[in-house]
Parts: sequence; C-alpha cells; structure tokens
Amino acid sequence: MDSTLKTALPKINILGPDDAGYDEERMRCWNKDVIHRPAAIVQPTTTEEVSQAVKVASSKKLDLVIACGRHGHDCMKEGAMVLDLGKMTEVTVDKKSMTVTVGGGARLGDMDKVCQQHGVACVTGTNPDTGVVGLSTHGGAGYLSRQYGLAADNFVAAEVVTASGAIVHATPANEHKDLLWAVAGGGSNFGVITALTMKAHPMDHVYGGLVINVAPTVAMATRVVRTWRDWMPTQPRTVSVMCVLPCGAPVVPMAVVESDQALVPQAAGAKASLSCSPALQQAFGSGCGAFGACVSVKMLGRKQYHTELQPQLEALQAEGHHYMSSVNVPHLTDTMVDALVAAARIDHPGGGEIILFSLTGAVADAKVESVAYAGAGRGKSTVWIVIIGSWKPDADGANRAKTKAWVQRVKEEMKALGGAESAHPLEGNMDADQGGLVQQVWSSNELRLREIKAKYDPDNFFKCNRNIKPTAAAYPVHS
Repeated sequence: MDSTLKTALPKINILGPDDAGYDEERMRCWNKDVIHRPAAIVQPTTTEEVSQAVKVASSKKLDLVIACGRHGHDCMKEGAMVLDLGKMTEVTVDKKSMTVTVGGGARLGDMDKVCQQHGVACVTGTNPDTGVVGLSTHGGAGYLSRQYGLAADNFVAAEVVTASGAIVHATPANEHKDLLWAVAGGGSNFGVITALTMKAHPMDHVYGGLVINVAPTVAMATRVVRTWRDWMPTQPRTVSVMCVLPCGAPVVPMAVVESDQALVPQAAGAKASLSCSPALQQAFGSGCGAFGACVSVKMLGRKQYHTELQPQLEALQAEGHHYMSSVNVPHLTDTMVDALVAAARIDHPGGGEIILFSLTGAVADAKVESVAYAGAGRGKSTVWIVIIGSWKPDADGANRAKTKAWVQRVKEEMKALGGAESAHPLEGNMDADQGGLVQQVWSSNELRLREIKAKYDPDNFFKCNRNIKPTAAAYPVHS
C-alpha cells in the first residue's frame, strides 16, 4: 500500500513498514495495547493535503484510521492507512471573539501553552498529552466542565474533510450546522476534523491540587465516596473535585480545583490559602480527614491553571498497557458505590483505577438534543465512571486477559444497575465485542446522527470508531 500512496501523494510524507522511522513512529502511542503494524502512516501538514489523502483512500477503498493525540483505540490499526495529523498542531486565540482554534493534531498541552499567553482556557481533559479533537468530539470533560459544560458544548466551528474529500466549514449559522452538531459528540464518524474552534473563558490562577484521603478499610472508602457523591452537585460550579479509587491502595485520592477568578487572587506573586474558597474550606479545612477519611494529605495551593494544574496528573496517567471502558450513571447509588469500592479494593487485577467524574452543574444545563453527546440524559447528578486496567505484558497474555475481564465485569455490573454506555474513544480498546451499542451511546440522538451520516458519509467510509451507520434519509436533515 505505501508505494501506491507515495505515487498518488508525492508531496506528503508517508512511512511504510520498510522505511526508516516507521517503527519509531508507530510506537509513539500512549496506550501500548493498541499499537499494531499499519500499512502506511500518512502525515499531511495542511487541510488540502488531508483532502487529497482522503480522496485517494476513498477511491481505493482503503481502511482509513485517524491519529491525533494517539490515545485513541484505532490510531495504529493493523494493515490500515493511518492519517496522522501530528504535524497539524497550530493553536490561535481570538480575544475579541473569545475563541480558540486548534489544528487537528494539537494536544491539550499545545492548547494550554498558547492559551496561557492570553489568559484564557477552553474546556478540555486533564492530561496534556491527549489530542484536543479526539477528546472533544466524544464529549470532553475536565476541570472546567461544571462551570462551562463539556468541550462539545463549546464548539463554535469545525473544518471537516468529508468522505468525498470535500473541505467543509461548519458553523451554527451556515448550511452545515447539522454537521457541527453531529461532531459535538459523534466522534470521527463524519470526517476528518482539521481545525476546531471552541469558546474561550478567562482563566489564569486557580486554587487546587491533590488530596490523598487515607481510608484503609472498605467501609471507610465507601463512606468517602458516598459523602463526595452527595456533596459535589451542591457546590458552586467553579468547584470541581474528581474522585479516584486506585486498585489495591488504602486511599481515595481527589483532584481538586476552585476556578473562580474573583475568589482566587490573580495578582503576580499573590498568596492564597484554602480560605479563598468557602466550598473547599468546608470540605478540606478541618483537622480531620475529608469526607469521612481517617486523615487527608492536602497538597493544595494557588496554581497557574495551564502550567501547574493541568499537568498535575500527567505522571499518574503515564503511557503503558491499558484496557479502558466507561459508563455514565444518572445517579451513583449506594449499591453502585459498594460495587466499585469492592472492585478496586478486593476483586482487582493488580493495576489500574476507577475514576469518578461529576457531570453536574453546567453539563446538566444543556438539553440532550443540544449537541450529539447524550451522556445518560444530562441529569442533575450524573457521574461518569472511567474504568482503567493496567498491566505488565507477559508471554502468554494472562495479565491482559485478567485485566480485560476485570474492566468488563465492572462495567457490566454498573450497566446492570442502571448505567449507560458512553462515547469514550478508548472503549474496550474497541475489541470486536465492545464496539457496538450505538443506541445506548447516543440515546434519542441516534436517528438524527444516522441521517447526518447518510448526508456526509453515505458509504460509511469513516467506520473505525463507535460506528454510526447511515440511514437513507431525505435532505435537508434538520432546519
């Protein structure tokens, strides 16, 4: 395949299995479990080159996958043509319109670096190594979500190369507004996003960091999680506390932030204490452990949002062999908490964690039909549960098998208790038995998504994802 592509696309850098740099390039993925041997790695630098590459791939019916931040399940698929957007990382800030535009291959760290210079931030995730587009088009939640919604709720425009190779500029006000709606939660089903424009929000210094709640018994860990669950939705939207259950560890860590720019001192060299945030003072200010823990180790302080808060979990989210899944629950019940704590403390594979993220506040304001992302109905107490299993590879694959079984078991238990599928781009590393369930992922938005798919990708060319199959609908799709 690579020789054919090099002939058809002479101006684009293309790496095949026999080329120097091929192995190094394909290995540069966060999740080492999804690395395979693609037939070719195509590296465009412009939207026009992406268009040319898509036209060739489509005409030759090649298996095309997209690599942005290289966290996705299919970024180095076996035998595929990888469209690697890693050279398209430009970030521009428009302070007048309060928007930020990123290239298709930009990572969160690229965005943070430029945004800091302008005193703004976008809703993104919590790992600077993650690709902005891949994260955001599947919903995208981070420290600012309770204040400003999901990343997908903040889309302003998208430049999309469709299956025909056409370059489409989608905005809420033009003839492609249905496409912008669809990519705001519909992932890579509709084309290659080469530029994404999002709302920007004033952001410089925040107060926060990490709190390690020591909870040596199952009963105490259960109490910490239940108390956090009840407390979180009642707090000001500028407060975000993410709860973690690490496998086999007697602690319940939390990633904490107060992002209110009026409460946190912004002047250069200013000092701040826990008292700057009444909500955090209430939760973490006593001499006792927070949320019912026996003791809480507080590593909190005034932090620059982009350079200190955003990277704080990067070392804890290091690359390796991971198997991931997730589920949205409209309410985290006591039974669910009991099951999650038991899974992390007692019945675990040895490595991994369960992350609990409160999708409350501004996330719950949006109606389900406002963007493609459905998220278990956008309820007032929704929690996103991310289950991550990690292992050291062994000769017979036993560690992977054990870890995969644990992740799937925890997820199925949550679904049996009322949880719903999520659009997580690493879902089950997209094994054959994990890739479907479209109706559960997009709920009542599924039919509209299938109609839009038929309009922009009638032959389902973009199918290496949680695939939305096109339906034969009349156009226009929606007014």
